[in-house]
Amino acid sequence: MENTDALAKHTGGPDVPELIQEFRRSMDEGFTLERTSAADKARYMRWDGQSDDGKKHDANLPEGNQAFPWDGASDTRIPLVDSIINDCVDMLTTSASRSQLSVSGTEVGDLEPAGAATTLMNWVRNNMHNTLGSESELLGQYMMSYGWSAAFVGWEQQSALKTQTLTLEEVHAMAAQSAPDSLMASLPGMINEPERESEVAGVVQDYVPGMKKWAARKVVKDLRETGQAEFPVPYICRNAPSVTALKPYDDVLFPPETIDLQKARVIFRRQFMSEVELRAKVTDEGWDASFVDEAVQTAGKSLGINDVSRALSALTDSTIERRDNLVEIVWAYTRQLDSNGVPGIWYTIFCPLLSNNEGEPSLFAKHEMLDYAHNEYPFVLFRREHVARRVTESRGVSEIARTWQQEIKAQRDSVFDSTSFETLPPIQVSKRLGLANKIGPAVQLPVTRAGDYQFLQPPSRPPQTAFSVMDAVRQQADEYFGRPNAQIPQVVTQLKQQRMVNQWLRGWTEVFRQVFRLCIQYYSLEELVRVTSAQAAQVISHDAARYDFVLKFNVAELDSDLVKSKLDAISTIATTLDAAGRIDKVKLVDKALRAVAPEAADEMLVDEAAASQKMYNDVKRDIAQMLLGFEASYADASNDPAAGSKMQMAQEIAGSNPRVQQAMEGDEMFQQLMKRYMENLQMGVMQQQNKQIGRIGTKPMQAG
Repeated sequence: MENTDALAKHTGGPDVPELIQEFRRSMDEGFTLERTSAADKARYMRWDGQSDDGKKHDANLPEGNQAFPWDGASDTRIPLVDSIINDCVDMLTTSASRSQLSVSGTEVGDLEPAGAATTLMNWVRNNMHNTLGSESELLGQYMMSYGWSAAFVGWEQQSALKTQTLTLEEVHAMAAQSAPDSLMASLPGMINEPERESEVAGVVQDYVPGMKKWAARKVVKDLRETGQAEFPVPYICRNAPSVTALKPYDDVLFPPETIDLQKARVIFRRQFMSEVELRAKVTDEGWDASFVDEAVQTAGKSLGINDVSRALSALTDSTIERRDNLVEIVWAYTRQLDSNGVPGIWYTIFCPLLSNNEGEPSLFAKHEMLDYAHNEYPFVLFRREHVARRVTESRGVSEIARTWQQEIKAQRDSVFDSTSFETLPPIQVSKRLGLANKIGPAVQLPVTRAGDYQFLQPPSRPPQTAFSVMDAVRQQADEYFGRPNAQIPQVVTQLKQQRMVNQWLRGWTEVFRQVFRLCIQYYSLEELVRVTSAQAAQVISHDAARYDFVLKFNVAELDSDLVKSKLDAISTIATTLDAAGRIDKVKLVDKALRAVAPEAADEMLVDEAAASQKMYNDVKRDIAQMLLGFEASYADASNDPAAGSKMQMAQEIAGSNPRVQQAMEGDEMFQQLMKRYMENLQMGVMQQQNKQIGRIGTKPMQAG
């Protein structure tokens, strides 16, 4: 028998039965659903017999079972797993929002286009800020809960209608610019002839593609009667990249043997859609209408061993009914060879519950080649750990910390139960008295002899033992996951945090690399010019594959005291040891501000050229004021590191402007004002030199 992969070659159409079989195998094999279910139970602290008051009750257990150790014993919930996941997600989302994205070229001549690419990506990133924030949190939650997650990177183009006004004057202008013998040239006269309304309406339909005949006739009538007409025209209201977080085994699936997501045989993306959404796809995206008619009949049903028509809510133990509402739709992305042996990616949209009978054609909504220029699956993998090569062999927090959480719960329950036992221990009652009377404060218990009532001695167990065990388990969890703890060396915690952040940012680096390729593919040259510049837009659009993307974030920057000490040390080095001027002061200021106030850095910082131009304009304005007889605004000479640059600019302006030179020779008031202005700048230069002398104890020779 020939052992061949049915998905390896593209044969002109999709093999839907094979895709359905692979979809089922991707869901069922590897105990994936059992793992995710166990992870959710641990995180959301679910078990049989729970009650809202956090106690065990016989009434909540199956008939014949009794609560242990007694009815009303403690059954507390310990959110250890949940708190670890949320703490890690806090770290991940913060690092994603505060990380610096840089693009570098692979050749010497790539410096300028790489800078333009960085500008473009920072602009895109800022425009997607809200979406990236929410999707970033979901990605982090999925990754930490289940061990891995994936992001879908695509491009969205949405059309809408807007009202456009056409006047008779505009029609005359268009006619004047047309060829004399063309239909458009005679259009103004035709509009005034009611009998030719249908003919003119046909011209209007050519002018506005997609307009109905009756709407075009109304436009002609309005132009004839009022001189203007309003009509809706389609326009692209959204043309931008999109990033969507996908939940493992629910939103995204692939064969369990997959090692590299970009080398997977097939990747499935699953969505549940309403009938309205499905039928809109027929008009908007060209889905097959007969497929939609059949698919809506499967609403509320799903393929697989888990009944997703009853989806367990993440926050409660209730279920959400999907029956008769949503339809399961799957996008299958496969990398296949065409007839010439060239690989490409095709995607097929199908409903896994619509399997065709033998001899009948398979039903699917759409099948075509993915037109993304990067020729990669539009998916990016995020893994919590790399302990094996298979994608799914990555453990989430729930899988690791589940038993630690149970340990703490057992100790907490024992302390509660011990306190209850000690507060009101069981009572020994003489048999002749029958049942014990009610016990309580100031209650009188009649006795005939000593010893009729006696409290049972509770077992001796210091509660401190339980607290010590709980503290030890928490410290173990903190050390493992890199959570701050006074008992753990800070360097150990930072190493764990930095590794987690590095893993996370590697995924986002790939996301932004795909986003960049899509921007170059779908943004027009005019849009690229508007964001970067004309020359840069031409360069970066030629070869979008030769740029390296880097996302960096140092977790130590979250420690404000450490950041301050580092900045002080760098500042000292820059002013005392950098005799060769190798430290770029502009970049130093940029780094310092981003470390101290990252949320305000982009608003406060301008590029070096813009900063220099602003300083030049300020000096020019000061000189212009003095020409009018007004005194300039003097800077604080004790703290003006730019005094030297300002003095040089003032001398340059004075030497190149004839009006200033004339005033220097014949205007005594201007001469005095200019003298004081230059003295202020000279004092600023001297103060900066004095600061350096105070630090190093001598005056450098180059300072004069």
